[in-house]
Amino acid sequence: MSLFTRASGITLAASLALVAPSCATEVIDTTVTTVTQETDTTMSESLAGANLDQLAEVMQEEIGALSQAVFDGDKPAARDHLARINEAWAYAEPLIVAQFGELADQITYDLRRVVELARSAVERNRPADASKAVSFFRLAVVSLNQ
Repeated sequence: MSLFTRASGITLAASLALVAPSCATEVIDTTVTTVTQETDTTMSESLAGANLDQLAEVMQEEIGALSQAVFDGDKPAARDHLARINEAWAYAEPLIVAQFGELADQITYDLRRVVELARSAVERNRPADASKAVSFFRLAVVSLNQ
């Protein structure tokens, strides 16, 4: 073993010994802050009877909001947005099949992928999947409008 390698190893070990104990320090804030939010009435409105354009608009808004909530670490809000996305998708899928016939397979596949990315973003706390869902949804909407 060369002198340089041995000296580097000793320096590294000494540095870790000095730094490691400081890594275990945890600060606990015992102050409690209460935050009140206004409730969004669109979250409680039923989507039954909505047309495909309305459902696409709801999905776009909710996917964007889900992405922001996941990025902010707001799990309850992300779950609420995911529930709304799932509801909109449940109504949109049969409408797509009825309206697009043979093209419906590809469109529903694309949108199903968006919904799965949204689910993954919330369930696995993956902001990147939420961002992908936003981008892929924009592309899928292009298919709906052709």
